[in-house]
Amino acid sequence: MTKGKKAMGNIEIKKSEIIFSIIIIAVMMILGFSISEKIRQNLLEQYMEYDTAVKIDSEELFLHGMSTNIGNAFVYGNLKALDPVSLPEIDGEYSYIRKEEQEYRKHYRWVKYKDKDGKEKKRKEEYWTWDTMRTYKEKSTRISFLNVEFEYEQIPFPSNHYLDTIYHGYYHRNVYYVTDTAFTGTIFTYLKDDTISKTSFYENRTISETVDYLESGIELVLFWIGWIILTAIAVVGFYYAENKWLN
Repeated sequence: MTKGKKAMGNIEIKKSEIIFSIIIIAVMMILGFSISEKIRQNLLEQYMEYDTAVKIDSEELFLHGMSTNIGNAFVYGNLKALDPVSLPEIDGEYSYIRKEEQEYRKHYRWVKYKDKDGKEKKRKEEYWTWDTMRTYKEKSTRISFLNVEFEYEQIPFPSNHYLDTIYHGYYHRNVYYVTDTAFTGTIFTYLKDDTISKTSFYENRTISETVDYLESGIELVLFWIGWIILTAIAVVGFYYAENKWLN
């Protein structure tokens, strides 16, 4: 074993590499704690908004809150599309429909391979994919929440989901994605001037469940998971770069 190195299986790691790895980890942890503290402060400010927001579950209080500029509020109720849309080739009515017209098309790419002598070469390879050529969208224009009418864009409906694929021969097909017309849940919104703004919708959650979800602190957990992965990548990248440069 070479002096100044430690063997780990078939890998030799220099003491200098261990020292620099420790330095990288230390710097990343210091930065991580600094960033996470800013995230924590922002979360605490958001939690204050959630805790002081008015909780509403009736149409009368909802209308009163909008007319009196009550501010932040959690409101529980039913979200509905008042003018659902449809297409003749699919069943049912929806608040949103996206139709993707696709073609099965041939493409080419260059791929690397090694011949019988171990030499690296390239060859042209054929492959096929379904490519979206055109997209057609339909959506409702008027909706209601807790029996109060709004424009469609004022409350974000849940994400669309896949409905069906209709083939027109071997090389053409239409793929359909839709959003249903009715949901139950809680909105967090700002009540002012007889309307709502800055609205988020939490499907199938009561007001208390929504508050618990928003105050779960999952953002910090996700940050540290991502930061630890980034730190590991930085250490491995340093080791790889140094050894590649030396070789």
